[in-house]
Amino acid sequence: MLDTLLSAVPLEALAVRMLATAFVVMAVSWAVGAFGPLIGGALAGLPIILGPGFYFLAAQAPAGFVAQTAAYALLSLCATQCFLLCYIAVAAKTPPWLCLACAVSAWLAAALVLRLLPAHPATGALLFIAVTAICLRLGRRFVLPRSPAKGKAGFGLLAVRGLLAGTLVAAVTTASQWLGSTGAGLLLAFPIGYSVVAVTIHQKLGTASLIATLYSALLGTASLATFCAALALAAPRWTADAALATALAASMALTLGLVLRRRYAAAR
Repeated sequence: MLDTLLSAVPLEALAVRMLATAFVVMAVSWAVGAFGPLIGGALAGLPIILGPGFYFLAAQAPAGFVAQTAAYALLSLCATQCFLLCYIAVAAKTPPWLCLACAVSAWLAAALVLRLLPAHPATGALLFIAVTAICLRLGRRFVLPRSPAKGKAGFGLLAVRGLLAGTLVAAVTTASQWLGSTGAGLLLAFPIGYSVVAVTIHQKLGTASLIATLYSALLGTASLATFCAALALAAPRWTADAALATALAASMALTLGLVLRRRYAAAR
């Protein structure tokens, strides 16, 4: 099945998707060690994976389909918040891969419910804000005092995990083209990058750093939500390149704001 999916993807598209995933995994893991979990979690929300997915979708689909897909991706990000909260809740007493299984199950359960909702940017944005507020409130109780990191993940290990995740991204984004805007939006926003980041940090930097990073990522995901909302609004009105550029700029501006806010708070 995987071979069939990948055979339908141009080599340059496959390479970009794989490298984008590898980059975000390695960059976030490095940022956690260099700047701490708060900034690392914020950087995890950059649309380094969603961006290429929508770029290739926009190249072969009409604007209306892209807009509706982005609206469903925004709903899918509400399920991503459930993924992050579930991993945070079980991380202290559960091995990394079992934590991941629990978190993916939480995402799937939420996504099955969210797929029944109408895809509208305003509705998705309000729901995302509400879900994020609830997850932040519930997740706060699981944050642990940070202990010294167990060690930094090696470049080779991060590269292998990132490329494996990139292969999954290529397969998922290819399959999403056959599923309509509902399935496409939900699957494009599946937290593959978060999955690999979570397991890597959990194994190499310890539970306390992992929980702090994912708790920060609850806010960092707002950058992805901004990207999807902006793209859903801009795609029917502007060219594909202009809509993608606007969505990317809005997302990066929010990420920059989160990073500066956290650096300012840490300096006080």
